[in-house]
Amino acid sequence: MVAVAATLSLNDFLTFPVLVGQNGGGAFLLLYLLFLFGLGLPLLSAELLLGRLGQGDPSRAFEHLAAQQQASVYWKLTGFVSMLAAVMIVASFSVIAGWSIAYFFKSMLGVYNAISVDAVSSLFDEFVADVERVMLWYTLFVVLLVGISAQALEKGLEKTALLVVPGLFVLLIVSLVLAVNSSGFGQSVNFLLYADFSVLDSSTGLLALERAFYTLALGVGVMVMFGRYLPANLSIGYSAALVIALDLLFSVLAGLAINALVYSAGVTPSIDNQFAFRVLPGLLDQFEYGEWYGALFYLVLTVAALTTSLALIEAPVCYLQRKLNCSRQKSVIFLGLGIWLFGLGAVFSFSLWSGEGFTVAIFYGDKAIRLVNNAGFYDVIVFLSSHLIQPLAAFFLCIFVAWVIPRKQSYKALKLSSRFWFEAWNYLARYITPILLLVVFLNSIGM
Repeated sequence: MVAVAATLSLNDFLTFPVLVGQNGGGAFLLLYLLFLFGLGLPLLSAELLLGRLGQGDPSRAFEHLAAQQQASVYWKLTGFVSMLAAVMIVASFSVIAGWSIAYFFKSMLGVYNAISVDAVSSLFDEFVADVERVMLWYTLFVVLLVGISAQALEKGLEKTALLVVPGLFVLLIVSLVLAVNSSGFGQSVNFLLYADFSVLDSSTGLLALERAFYTLALGVGVMVMFGRYLPANLSIGYSAALVIALDLLFSVLAGLAINALVYSAGVTPSIDNQFAFRVLPGLLDQFEYGEWYGALFYLVLTVAALTTSLALIEAPVCYLQRKLNCSRQKSVIFLGLGIWLFGLGAVFSFSLWSGEGFTVAIFYGDKAIRLVNNAGFYDVIVFLSSHLIQPLAAFFLCIFVAWVIPRKQSYKALKLSSRFWFEAWNYLARYITPILLLVVFLNSIGM
């Protein structure tokens, strides 16, 4: 449940429903499913395996296992940078989560009743430009995150996941029942599930590959920590397959429900993280009890961001606890303060720094490759964490598990049902998954 909660990111609700429909619907889903099991399953199993064998935070797990195999001590840097990416992702997540909390209350209070879509968009511009208001909601989310994470693992992260994941599933089923009775449900089914193979090309394949990688919270130390906590008698392959199946189910159900509401309002779904805040409140107002639908939607967004963030900071919390030799509470407070300070840059990038741009480039000789060109602070941290560090950390983790850890040790720890499945995993982890990760990385930096 905790691992599934980690995979339920904001993108499952904000971009996935439209990404699938605009790229072939069912045809895209088939490609996506192929990459989930060609890249996602071997890599997810490798991360859980590393955690089970290393029994520590990602940096410590690499250090411990590298010492066992007399490999370079610098492997631990892979674990460290993966945790750094996790912290940066949470800092950017928290800003959007703050918006979601604000819109939850605004929807319940009927702020968007009887106003046009253009007026809703103008209200959003006014909201994000008001630094004090955005900081208030952003701070509220960070405090909530710190308050839950500071609890003991069973009382904080575990209990939250055990309540939230089934709760989200029930909410999605209720939303789907409402969507079935809406005028746009048929269009939603056709948009999301009808297989249009004519639109498939290399760019579509790259989109499916990237989505399969990013949806499972890989390369950021999350699954390494959960591998550490995984009961010794439980099969890693079974656990990984179950996480993937449930994540896919959530994504499809959310896509069907959200697209149905958008189509029922006479609007075409659009890929835009701000679509949910600029357009959706005005669309939902067209329905009876629209303010309650809106409040429910933003509650789901907030909860999804919270569960993902709780999972992402688990590894950095344990790392600080070990390095600073302090309690979990102090470690979480230090980390929460760091996230809050770093995330202020993301808050300001929509207001005070909206006219400022940052450029990130790699120089070699008299030439340069611009990785980020005149982008806002928010976009820069998203690029550095998700598009640069995350796929590279996942690549080196895959190489370490597949080539440094002995096959005999991996076979024993994975607890797969037969030798055949181990050999299939080993082949994918050694030869196929690393190549796919390199493709993700090169495409992410525009190469």
